[in-house]
Parts: sequence; structure tokens; C-alpha cells
Amino acid sequence: MFILKKIVAAFVLPPGLFVLALAGLAIYLRKRCRPAAIACAALAALVWAGSTEVFSDALLRPLEGAYKTPARPEGDVIVLLCGGFRGGWKPFSASERLAPGTLERATAAYKLQRETGLPLLVSGGAPFSSEPEAEAAAAYLEELGAPRAKLLTEVRSRDTEENAAYSGRICREKGYKKAILLTSAFHMPRAVLLFGRLGGLDLEPFPVARRAGGPRWLRDWLPGSGEDARRALNEYAGLLYYRLRFALFGPAKIR
Repeated sequence: MFILKKIVAAFVLPPGLFVLALAGLAIYLRKRCRPAAIACAALAALVWAGSTEVFSDALLRPLEGAYKTPARPEGDVIVLLCGGFRGGWKPFSASERLAPGTLERATAAYKLQRETGLPLLVSGGAPFSSEPEAEAAAAYLEELGAPRAKLLTEVRSRDTEENAAYSGRICREKGYKKAILLTSAFHMPRAVLLFGRLGGLDLEPFPVARRAGGPRWLRDWLPGSGEDARRALNEYAGLLYYRLRFALFGPAKIR
């Protein structure tokens, strides 16, 4: 019954519902318009395959495999890149305001800061809100027990490119020469590319929150949200864009 419930749920909710609708349309059209029926069937298969965890893992694995998490990272400062937060209300815990990606990164950054004793620079502005992401993440870190004296915030950046430019500027002003760069594993290749071009720092990548891999279950082959696939495709598009832009025009000057 449990397995049946999972299968039914996968096809009752989008995108599984769209797969059923397209398959039903293909059956309806098979004797009326064969090319249209084939197109609907192909689109149903594409939506199904593209929304599975198996497909997402295939896209994420090259990104997440680019850098290993070092057992004993060395540097002068930890740089934490935020990944979104939820504003608009006063929460019971500061963790409630952090998007899942930021929460994963911030929790790992807190543990790393405790183990190393290094200063922790939290980078993230307010691209879609009135409060910088870095301030929300810093509040969560303080709630966990991170000493305020060890926390720095960079609150101007709106994307990874500006994370690199503004964080690098703060690190140089503070005299930090090597940064332990902490972000999600799938995001690390783009972050390293941009920090290498704009940050002006030696880097020790510290990827966290890996999503790909692990044992396969039935649900991995069923239609899902496709959110991880979207994240991976966004990273590939970003890498392509910045590599082309740097090759043609060089890094932009960010004030």
C-alpha cells in the first residue's frame, strides 16, 4: 500500500499529472492524427524522464564531483555564500527565514568555524527583499553559538559574481590572503571560477550539501519536481556564460 500510494501521488501532482494528460492525449490521437500522437507520447516521456531524480543526479554529478571536501582545510577566513532567504515575518528561530540551501551552508559553516576558530565572512545582499541574506544567516549563526566577534557580513552582492568581487574586497582590506570558500557542491565550480577571476584570493574550496548519488529507490524513477535538474542546468548555463564573457570581454569592473 505504501508503494502504491507513492506511485499514485507521483502522477496526481504536477509534473506527473502532465505526463498522464499527454499520454492520454496520445492515446486519443493515435487513430486520428498519428504524428500528433507521437509528439504527445514523446513529450510525455521527456517530461517524465526530465523530472526524475535519476536525470537530476546525472546532471549534478559532474558539478558536485569537481571538488572534494578537504578533511583539514587551511585558510585565513571562511567565506560563506548565501543562497536565499524568506522574509516578511518575525520567526521563532532565525533558521526559519533561511532558504534550504542557505540553511545547509550556514550549518556547515558554523561547524567549520568551531573546528578552525577562523573568522567567518557571510556574503549575500538583498536582491529580492529589504533585508540582506547575510544578516539573516549571521543571526542564525549567532543563534547556534558563533561568536559575533568572528562574524563579518557582506551585504551588497546580488549574485555570485558580486559575492566574489565584494567579498574579495573585504578580505583584502582585512589582510586575508587565503579563503576557505563554502557553498553547495553543485554551485562550487561557478563560485571558484568567479572568485578566481574577481576575488583576488587563494582559495580552498569546501563544498557541502551534495545531492547526487546514493542508493536507487522506486521514487527516483517516478516523476518529481525536477528542482535539482533546474539547479544543475542553471549552473551549466552560468558557467558557459561567464567563460564566454571572460574570453571575449574579460571580467567586469564592479564598484
